[in-house]
Amino acid sequence: MITNNQQQQHPLVLIAGGGPAGLLSSILLDKIGVQSVVIERAAEPDEWSSKSYTLVLGKNGKASLAEAGCLEAAVDAGIERRFIYFYDASSGDVKAIPKQVPGLGFTRPLLVQVLEQVAVECQRVTLKRGAGVSHVTKKDKFCLEVTLEDGSVISASHVIGADGKWSNVRESFQELSSQFTMETCPSFGVQMNLSTIPASFKSDGTYIIKPSSADCKFHIIASPRPEVDQGLAISMVCYDQTLEKYPWLAPPADMKIGDYGKGGWQDEYSALPGTLNAEENLSDNLRKLFQEELPAFYNAIKDDEIFQSARVNRRVTWLKMN
Repeated sequence: MITNNQQQQHPLVLIAGGGPAGLLSSILLDKIGVQSVVIERAAEPDEWSSKSYTLVLGKNGKASLAEAGCLEAAVDAGIERRFIYFYDASSGDVKAIPKQVPGLGFTRPLLVQVLEQVAVECQRVTLKRGAGVSHVTKKDKFCLEVTLEDGSVISASHVIGADGKWSNVRESFQELSSQFTMETCPSFGVQMNLSTIPASFKSDGTYIIKPSSADCKFHIIASPRPEVDQGLAISMVCYDQTLEKYPWLAPPADMKIGDYGKGGWQDEYSALPGTLNAEENLSDNLRKLFQEELPAFYNAIKDDEIFQSARVNRRVTWLKMN
């Protein structure tokens, strides 16, 4: 049991969520002499999968890594993104637009791996896996009690909710949860993964591919992955207007606060849209769409297995401060 006096003299910060934000917070706290415990629901570190995505760190992101002493390790692991490539879906012609400030490309699992390797070497950081935060209770002025999903309880002086937009930390306090509403955008994505990078593609940029027909109402973002085995992460960005021409792409129903955590990673993703039947499946429809509207890109891919990896995301949601 931690006494009030101990909490004041030696704060212990519990961080809910072992993603990039949570791990970076723990490293920065260690640098100012503050002890922290990072609680991560996943029993094992994430690996690249159909639910993964790529990201590019810009000037501010790299500055944060530099402040935490992680930038050198991140540069060694990531890929410098110096260009935006606009790819003509019909001809395959490419127009390169240089970025004013080069970014640093990662997959989310790779960035977590880099930060975790730094965090576990920090004297004042403890990482606990296998049970996420269930709820937080304010015991008194100086102490919070954090109950984990396995029933165990940890006392802390402070709690950081780095557990995402469906945060159990935020929902534990009415004064916090009432400040936000969940907004849903009329857009969603289809995620696909190619195991190799096409021969004509370069790894120093992100590719934007628009369909041949103006009425298709979607576009493709293709990002080379920096892992040793590399590959190409492909995001098909769709809008509700997209469904007028391609109703078979309908995303799963929007999620309500309180439902998160009941469906595993499918909380955010759907394996297949529910509108498809046995004769008309997602991969076949996507293959036909790429052949018709993205012929040059389809020919560059040269691998129909990419369509077997397709997953349709729910509509985009975000937190709006009231």
